[in-house]
Amino acid sequence: VPSPAEVVVTSENFKTVLHWQYPLVSETPHFIVEIKPYNLGYYRNVSTCLNTSARFCDLSEEICDPYLSHWLRVKAVVGSQQSEYVESKEFILQRHGEIGSPELKLSRHGDKLMVDIYHHV
Repeated sequence: VPSPAEVVVTSENFKTVLHWQYPLVSETPHFIVEIKPYNLGYYRNVSTCLNTSARFCDLSEEICDPYLSHWLRVKAVVGSQQSEYVESKEFILQRHGEIGSPELKLSRHGDKLMVDIYHHV
């Protein structure tokens, strides 16, 4: 069974997602994602991405501490066979996450200008 490829973590406005690629195979592949926070020191299953057929996993609820290192890994399961795990690079939300620009709305009320700023978070 081929292993997943191009395993990458992205994070924008605290929405953190693990993505991977997988070749076409005769049966539908399922994937198991695990996370290893630095302070835990070992991998554990990500319950929302256990036996998923998607090629991504939302980790927004798993990665909350902006300064903590995390490693992620994913493996494929096809029928009764499974691949080796493929590990992501170290991910630190504060270092690798991106925050988009706030949304601004301008309005005029008589002789006054109102500026409303909406943060994505």
